[in-house]
Amino acid sequence: MTDSTTRATFGTKLGIIAATAGSAVGLGNIWRFPSQTAQDGGAIFVFVYLACVAFFGAPIVLAEFILGRAGKANSARVYSNLAPRKKFHYFGYFAITAAFLIMGFYMVVAGWTLEYLELSLTGELARMNDFAALFDALRNDAGTQIKWTVVFVLATAGIVAFGVKKGIELASKLMMPLLFLMLIALCVRAVTLPGAGDGLAYLFAPNLENARSAGPRVLTDALGQCFFSLSVGMGCLMTYASYFGKDVRLAKTAGTMASLDTSVALLAGVMIFPTAFALAAQPETMTETLKAGGPGLVFVTIPQLLQSLPGAQIWSVFFFVLLVLASLTSTISLLEVITAFVQEEVRVTIPKPVVRLSKKVRRGDGNAVLRQEYRFSRPFSVLVISAGVIALGVLCSFSLVENSSLKIFGMSIFEFLDFLTAKLMMPIGGIFISLFAGWQLDKKILAAELTVAGTLSLRFFKVYRFLLRYVAPAGICAVLVCGFL
Repeated sequence: MTDSTTRATFGTKLGIIAATAGSAVGLGNIWRFPSQTAQDGGAIFVFVYLACVAFFGAPIVLAEFILGRAGKANSARVYSNLAPRKKFHYFGYFAITAAFLIMGFYMVVAGWTLEYLELSLTGELARMNDFAALFDALRNDAGTQIKWTVVFVLATAGIVAFGVKKGIELASKLMMPLLFLMLIALCVRAVTLPGAGDGLAYLFAPNLENARSAGPRVLTDALGQCFFSLSVGMGCLMTYASYFGKDVRLAKTAGTMASLDTSVALLAGVMIFPTAFALAAQPETMTETLKAGGPGLVFVTIPQLLQSLPGAQIWSVFFFVLLVLASLTSTISLLEVITAFVQEEVRVTIPKPVVRLSKKVRRGDGNAVLRQEYRFSRPFSVLVISAGVIALGVLCSFSLVENSSLKIFGMSIFEFLDFLTAKLMMPIGGIFISLFAGWQLDKKILAAELTVAGTLSLRFFKVYRFLLRYVAPAGICAVLVCGFL
């Protein structure tokens, strides 16, 4: 424990871009975006998605950056600093809770990537015949899931414990280039396969039949993917922005981050669709598998397809290194949300018979008892939080086992937390952010953060404030409602 209150900052602009993009890039880019594209009209969905990123996602990302840098604190105290004597800090508590619950099940999924990476490195995966049975066996093996969950939590904790510069920034600057290298290598291999053109055409050509079948869902699916992919509503970007210097151009950073995240999603499609169409025995049935998406796509379908390639083991290792990196960059940001809160807000009072201490409290017998308030150090905070995440991950792992009684509303704990956070908490968190930044935040603060060094015009400011106040909340509400239809 420590009483230090010094706040760190990112050291380089490259580190900021790598960390924020890493927070957004995750498994959803790889298994969710391609399936949504297959369902909702190919290029039509891609176009709608890009529009949603520009008019809905990026403005909320920018709002998180503005609040984080202006508030210079964890995602709960940010609201207290910017709106004193009001109760908006509960918005921050909501985001912190969402981050913790997401980690509970996301760490389990991240653990799956480690299991498959080990199988790839040993060559065992290349010798498999029934990948569906392998994945089912893993989901029913709570012990293996817990083992890899613990390993992934410890890997995440080890990075976050080193702090902002030596931990998060350094790791992000190493992992994000490697992630793109793995992804580009897989894309190059995919597009050079015989028959890959059919997959690219399916991805980038407009499919009017699928678009008509989806109807308004094309828009709501694009909005949902946009908010989920950009990591809004969990406090991650707000917490990272609290470590930004005053010279960081927030609008440019938000645009760059959103562009990199979208690039990963598009490249994932370029990797998956040509591979599926080139290697599938029956490409016409493969489209239904692509539409299903989800974990089955990356833990069953893709490994099975990669097995058909020359040098299958190498490509399998590349693919699961990609998944591990995508998972780790996300879990780092989630853990940092809670670590910042615990470090800055949680205090322990310990009696001390020393004159230097902060407070005196009189006992009933008249004797003076001196005490001092301590804050948790970063490593200790990370340790405590990690223990809680592991406990939640254990529950999620056992709940996936067949015939498990660990259910909430008929869903496994794993499925319930996924539903609760993705369908409810993240959209609601996004609404909180847009409404607070658009209506409650002092207009001068918003303008000062947005137009730093006069790089943005007042006209853009007015348009941006309109998007925050009306357009973004309406879009998120549409996603929220359609999630239950």
